[in-house]
Amino acid sequence: MRKSSLVILGLMAVFAVLIAYLLINVSPITVADSHLEHEGHAVFITGELKNTSNRPSTIQLEVHYFDPSGRAIGENQINVPAIAAGAVREFRTPAIPLENVANFSLHLNHGRNPYGN
Repeated sequence: MRKSSLVILGLMAVFAVLIAYLLINVSPITVADSHLEHEGHAVFITGELKNTSNRPSTIQLEVHYFDPSGRAIGENQINVPAIAAGAVREFRTPAIPLENVANFSLHLNHGRNPYGN
């Protein structure tokens, strides 16, 4: 094998490792646990968020609620204060008056990216 081929192969390997590292660290906050809770005619979500990075991080947590047929029927948001590096923080969303909630989804919003989206 020629020396130039080895250099190109080495650069490709470094690039692949860099991409894998960046993809693994794309979301420093992960949902460790979450539960749908009922309180009378209202629902809310409780759970835990874990910061897997080596620096404090803040996020906005968005919750979308769905009925048994999968139709979106409500949503709410909370701003989560900074979570220390490696720490776990419990959260509880505000109760929202909804009937017939069967499921929910969580979205971790880290803010706008450098491109404005």
